[in-house]
Amino acid sequence: MDPVLESRIRRGARQGALPHSVIFSGSGDLLAAARFYTAALECRQADKPCLRCPACGKVLRGTHPDCVTAEDSQHKDLSVEVLRALRSDAYIQPNEGACKVFLFPDCRRLTVQDQNVLLKLVEEGPAYAAFLFCAENPSVLLPTVRSRCAELSVRPTEQEAAAPSPEAQALLEAMAGGESPAVTWVLVGFENGKMTREKLQQVLRECREGSLQALRLRWGAPPETLCADGVGPLSRRLTKKQLMRLCEMLGKFAQECEWNVAVGQVLGAVAAEWEDIL
Repeated sequence: MDPVLESRIRRGARQGALPHSVIFSGSGDLLAAARFYTAALECRQADKPCLRCPACGKVLRGTHPDCVTAEDSQHKDLSVEVLRALRSDAYIQPNEGACKVFLFPDCRRLTVQDQNVLLKLVEEGPAYAAFLFCAENPSVLLPTVRSRCAELSVRPTEQEAAAPSPEAQALLEAMAGGESPAVTWVLVGFENGKMTREKLQQVLRECREGSLQALRLRWGAPPETLCADGVGPLSRRLTKKQLMRLCEMLGKFAQECEWNVAVGQVLGAVAAEWEDIL
């Protein structure tokens, strides 16, 4: 994890000053940062989080009884029923931890209705309840929710910022050419090569990161991570608006790979939306 963020969390934990409503944003590993933060909330040792005690171990393994991840495998978005059950659970005292932590690993799955259900809970919930939101772009959350949360920026580590895979490199270079046939050819190659859904998700995420760096270059800012060879040409070929749409599109289809969708269906949708962006 980003050492600056780690130090900030440890300092807040030592001082007993960690906010209980937090948005983790940025291009780093948001879920890992949220789990580290959760361990800091639950750890009973002086140096929080120690990452060695039973409480920390349970948090990191995902088995702590007072740490709840908001999940809904039956729907694309979190259903209101899931949110209402979570809201009821928040008023039940912690079993063994210092607090009860509710983690939202992907805020794009929170509808406006969901967020309105959560709003009063975040604002007026019990003092022992903590709410951690993971959102690369915090604008997916309502301003009313954001105003009630602290925001922590999560930067990628050197390992996370490594050069993209050959498949992502090929797709970025094709997009930098600004032509539909070249991109379609690469996507067809993915399908003919029997690319798995997990691998496609990785490629789309890497391409989204490259697109984010291209957007930074377009605004005249230096890239935050190592760049693929196609990032510079991509930043010159597409407008800021096109790059923003490209980032949104790649993130959306990377998320769809979490569900039981056919790889060919996702690839076809990427090709269609790429044409629309051009």
